[in-house]
Amino acid sequence: MTHWKAMMRRGALILAAVFGFMSVAVPVAQAGMISVERHAATGAEAAAQDKVQAFLARAEVEAQLISLGVDPQLARERAAALSGAELAQAADLADRPAGAGVVGALAFIFVLLLITDIIGLTNVFTFVR
Repeated sequence: MTHWKAMMRRGALILAAVFGFMSVAVPVAQAGMISVERHAATGAEAAAQDKVQAFLARAEVEAQLISLGVDPQLARERAAALSGAELAQAADLADRPAGAGVVGALAFIFVLLLITDIIGLTNVFTFVR
């Protein structure tokens, strides 16, 4: 009889351990509604990814990457790993013509000098009196 009780205790402990491990190891699946913004963002990310990959596939871009010592395939792989915000910024930069930032900076400096000339702090432009 004592042997029977000991065997039952061991069996109960083994069953308790198995059920305990099963309850911990089971992942819980959660479902929920997807917002329209999140769904639209995935489409926008795919479009941005396509735009960046098309930009990197252009011959002149590949030639420039090679001249800078960058493997074009590695650049495409790294572009594929960008986050959503980084993709949007890269796609925006791919749309801009080269030197677009320089034109904006020069226009800002011209307007700043013009305003300071009108106020009388500087005397840069002769046509302002």
